[in-house]
Amino acid sequence: MNNIKYLILSSTIDFSTDLVCYRLLSDNKNFYRLNRDEFDKHEIEVDLQKKYMRIAIGNEEYFADFEKLKGIYFRAPVFLRTQSKKELSLNEQLERNQWSSFLRNLIVFRNAIWINNPVDVYRAENKMYQLCIAEECGLKIPKTQVSNSTTNIQMDNEKQYIVKSLDTALFYDTENNREMFTYSNVVKGSELKKYDLRQAPIFIQEFLNPKIDCRVTYVDGKMFPVRIQKNNNGIYGDWRFYKEQLEYIPFNLPENVASSINSLMEKLKLNFGGIDLAYVNGEYYFIEVNPTGEWGWLEIKTGMKISSEIKMALCGEKDYAWRNNSSY
Repeated sequence: MNNIKYLILSSTIDFSTDLVCYRLLSDNKNFYRLNRDEFDKHEIEVDLQKKYMRIAIGNEEYFADFEKLKGIYFRAPVFLRTQSKKELSLNEQLERNQWSSFLRNLIVFRNAIWINNPVDVYRAENKMYQLCIAEECGLKIPKTQVSNSTTNIQMDNEKQYIVKSLDTALFYDTENNREMFTYSNVVKGSELKKYDLRQAPIFIQEFLNPKIDCRVTYVDGKMFPVRIQKNNNGIYGDWRFYKEQLEYIPFNLPENVASSINSLMEKLKLNFGGIDLAYVNGEYYFIEVNPTGEWGWLEIKTGMKISSEIKMALCGEKDYAWRNNSSY
């Protein structure tokens, strides 16, 4: 019988998870990686009386004790965002919903260190909520309105605005057989007024420009900040359009900004997050935090030991003497 100490909940194609698993393997940690796209290869049983979860695959069995499991790395989004390539059958809908609920129910492992607990992820993924908390914690935020109408919004025809979805939106284009992802877009006020928005609300924010985008990868009090630039200049609009063409330059955050980020993450109860900031006219603006954000490419591009920090946090090995240290 194999009693595991750490559980990894992810998918087979998640590169960031690969890096964390490599760190766990290097330290001979006893863990099991359960991928969402491989549930049907396993027998999974949760016994509420004996208080354990049994995972069987082939001739192997693994047991996770409710009281003794030490850590869970949760790389599974709590919202079902991906639109299917075809209309889901009743069986497929049932399968999808029930496994999603199963993942959320794993909060029965109450003694484990979670990165992050799905209850906290669910709350923190709400963009309006996180913006309000960020402002309460002393971070500047862009002027923001959310609406399905531009009728009563004060908007200058000649000014530009950032328009984006309330939540990450993935769609499938059946005509061209491809997946589509929604980015933030820069739209002129006069153009925006022409759109009929009644079907769905959108974020309308002031356009911060010129700016330098910053990504802060936060791991249980430790921050890995990078400036995102191209040819030493900031990026116009959404930098994710050009992700592979950019420079990622580590830097130190000002102490007041780092302190506010610590307060934000503590209030959101998140041990991990990918935080987007915009540096404009000497000020840092909070844009958003993604509780299951990507970071693997940053470790490769910069050499920052993010995976090592996550492993230490997951295994309870962190030294909190530097908790407010904003350096990378």
